[in-house]
Amino acid sequence: MMTKKQSGALLITIIITLFYVWNYLFKENEWMGALGASSIPFIGGTLSLIWLYQAYRKNRTKQRYFWLLLIFGVSLNISGNLIWIFVLITRGDTIYPDISWLFWLLAYIFYLAALIYKTRIINGFGANNPYLFNINVFMLVVSVISIHYFIEPLIVIQSNSFLMTIINIGFQITNLSIAFVLTCLYYLARHSIEKKLIQIIIVAFSLQLLADFGYTFLSIYGTYGIGGFLEPLWVFAVMLIGFASFFEQENPYNKIQPKKYVSEKEPIFPYISAVILIVLVSQSYEWKLNALSIGISIIFFMIITRHLSIIKKNKNLMSEYRNLAFHDSLTGLNNRTSFHHDLGLQMGLAKQNDSTVALLLIDLDQFKLVNDTLGHQIGDQLLKLASIRLQYSTDDDAEIYRIGGDEFVIILSETTEENCIIAAKNILNEFSKSFSVAGHEMTVTASIGISLYPEHGEDRESLLKNADAAMYLAKGNGRNKFRFYNSELNEIMVRKMKIDSELRKAIDNNEFHLVYQPKINLQSREIIGMEALLRWDSTELGSVSPVEFISIAEETGQIVAIGEWVLETACKQNKRWQEEGFPLLCVSVNVSVPQFQQNAFLETVKGVLQNTGLEPQFLELEITESVMQNKAESTELLRGLRKIGVKTSIDDFGTGYSSLNILRELPIDTIKIDKSFIDGILDSASESMIKTIMDIGLNLNLEVIAEGIEYECQVEMLEKYNCRFGQGYLFLKPTDRAGFERYLETYTAQTSLN
Repeated sequence: MMTKKQSGALLITIIITLFYVWNYLFKENEWMGALGASSIPFIGGTLSLIWLYQAYRKNRTKQRYFWLLLIFGVSLNISGNLIWIFVLITRGDTIYPDISWLFWLLAYIFYLAALIYKTRIINGFGANNPYLFNINVFMLVVSVISIHYFIEPLIVIQSNSFLMTIINIGFQITNLSIAFVLTCLYYLARHSIEKKLIQIIIVAFSLQLLADFGYTFLSIYGTYGIGGFLEPLWVFAVMLIGFASFFEQENPYNKIQPKKYVSEKEPIFPYISAVILIVLVSQSYEWKLNALSIGISIIFFMIITRHLSIIKKNKNLMSEYRNLAFHDSLTGLNNRTSFHHDLGLQMGLAKQNDSTVALLLIDLDQFKLVNDTLGHQIGDQLLKLASIRLQYSTDDDAEIYRIGGDEFVIILSETTEENCIIAAKNILNEFSKSFSVAGHEMTVTASIGISLYPEHGEDRESLLKNADAAMYLAKGNGRNKFRFYNSELNEIMVRKMKIDSELRKAIDNNEFHLVYQPKINLQSREIIGMEALLRWDSTELGSVSPVEFISIAEETGQIVAIGEWVLETACKQNKRWQEEGFPLLCVSVNVSVPQFQQNAFLETVKGVLQNTGLEPQFLELEITESVMQNKAESTELLRGLRKIGVKTSIDDFGTGYSSLNILRELPIDTIKIDKSFIDGILDSASESMIKTIMDIGLNLNLEVIAEGIEYECQVEMLEKYNCRFGQGYLFLKPTDRAGFERYLETYTAQTSLN
C-alpha cells in the first residue's frame, strides 16, 4: 500500500503529464488550449488545498499559521482560474481576465506572507545574520536587472491599460520579494530539522518564479501564447506547495547547527554580483569606454583582490577561534559547548526519523587519586591517553566529548541497546589495560552510564542527568562496569542525596559508633590486637551499611572528618580499656586514601595520640594498595609514622594496585589477605594466591593476617601455609564497646585460669 507521500507524488506526476499531453493534442485549438490551461490548474490547486488543510488541522502550534497563509494563497489562485473558466465558457474569450490577474497577485502576496512567517519561526532571520549582507547585495543586483530588463519594458507595452500596468509591476515586486525570502530560506534549510519541507517549498516557488519570468520575457518580445510549456510549471509549483505538507512536523526543533566550516565561495558572492552589474552597465553604454572608466574598473578589481585576501585571513582566524570554542584544548575532543549543540540536533533528527540516540557517560575510576598523588601534569597526560583509547574503541561515526575533568560523553545516533552494550564493552576492555605515564604504571578503569532518547528523557538535561545516575550506580557496583538508566535509579539517587545530607550531621548528632573485632593467633588462639570498624545509626535513615555510606563520604570529601573522628574515638577507647586493666592491645584503624593524602595527616596522628595519651605502639593504621601509585610521598609519610612508633598495614592485599618492587621499599609492618581469597580457599586459584602472599610476607619480613575467617577448615588451610594470624566471624563478629568488654573479660578470666 502506498504512503501519502507516494500517492501525492504519483498524482502530481499524472496531472503534469496530462497537462503537457493536453497542450500537445490541442496546440492548434486555442479555445481547448485555454480550457486546459484554466481547468487543470483548478484541479491541481484543489488537491493542493486539500493537502494544506489537512496539515493545518493536524497542527496545533504556531506552525499552523504558515499553512493557513498558504491556504489563503492557493484558494485565491484557484479562484482566479475559476473566474477564467467562467469567462471562457460564457464569453469564449481565451485571454486571461483582468480580475483573474488581480486574484493571482493577491495569492502571491499571501505566499510572500507565509514565507516571511516561516523564516521568522525558524530562526528569526535578523539584521545580525552574517549572510544577510550577501543576500541584500544579491537581491539589489537582481532588482535593478529586473527593473531594467523587465519592468521598464512592461510599462511601455502595457501603457494602454493602467490596471494591468499596476498588476504587472506588483507581480515583479512580489516576485523579487519572494526571491529574497527564498534566498534566506535556502541558508536556513541547510541546517534546519525541517530541511526536506523547506527544500520542497524552495523548489515550488522557484518553479513559480521561473514560469513568471518566462512569461514576462516572452510577453515583452510578443511570443507568448497559451498552451505552451509555462502553464504546467505553475500547476507543478502549486501542487508542490501542497505536497510539502506531507513533511510537516507538529513540534519541529527549528535549531540551526553552528556552521563549523564556512563555504569558501560565499564571501565572493557580492563581488561577483558587482562584476556582473559593471559588465551590464558597460553593455548598456554599448562598450564605449574611456580612460576614466577603465581606471575605475582596474581600481575596483584591485580593491576586490585586497578584500578577498583580508577575508581569507579573517576566515583562517575564525576557523581557529571556532575550533577553540568547540574543542577541548587538552585532548582535542569536542567540548561541552559542542556537546550541547550536537545533542540538541541529534535529538531533533531522532524525533523526525523515529530513531534512538544514546548517551554514554564515562567517568575514569581512581583518576582523582592519580591527579592528587602524582600531580596534575601526570593527570593531564593520562587524560590524553584516555581520549586516544576512547577514539580507538569506538566507531568512526560516534561523537566523543570531554565535558569536564575526567568525564567523557559519547553520542551514538540511530542506535540500539545492543549497539550500546557492544560499545560499552569495547571501552571497558580497552581501559582494563594498564596505562604507562612518565614511568608510572597504573590501572585506571572506567565506569559508564547509558541513557537513551526518548526512552529516558526528551531533553538534554534529563538525558545527561540520567546517564550520570546510571554511571554512579556502575561505579558503586565495583567500578569498571556499565549500567543503563532505569526508573529504579531515581530512588537510588534520592537515597544517595539523603545519605549525603544526613552524613553532614552525623558527627554532631552522635550517630556514629565503633564496633571491634579481635585479631587472633591461629595456633594459640590468643588475642594479639583488634580492629575498630565504623557503624552509623542515622536518626532519619536507620542503620546504614558502611558499604553504602563510605563510598558517598569519599565522593563528597566528608570521609576526612569522619576518619579523624574514628581515629580519635578508637585511640581514646583503647586508652580507657588499658587504664581499666584490660590487656594492652594494638588497635587497627582504617584510613581512607583522601585522608592519607592530606598534607597534615602525620600531624593529625601525632595530635590524636597526644590528646588521648595512647602510646604509638598501640596504634596501627590500615591503608589500601592504591597508595603505591605515589611511591615517593607515600614512602615519606609511612617513614614518618614508623618514626613515631605507629604501625601500618596494607588492607585487602591482592585486590588492587600491587607492585612487588614498590612493596619492598614501603616501610610497612603487615599485609592482610582479603576475605575474597579466604572464602575461596578450597579453590586452586585462591589457594595459590594465598601461598603467594604468604611467600611475599616471609621474604619481605612482614606479618600476614587473614581476614574473614568463618570455618575451622579455613584455619587448617592457613596454618598449612604458615599463616599465624587471622580475624573473622569464627572468633567474634564485630561488636560494640560493651560487647567487646565482655569478650575481653571472658578472655582475661580464661587466661588467668590457664
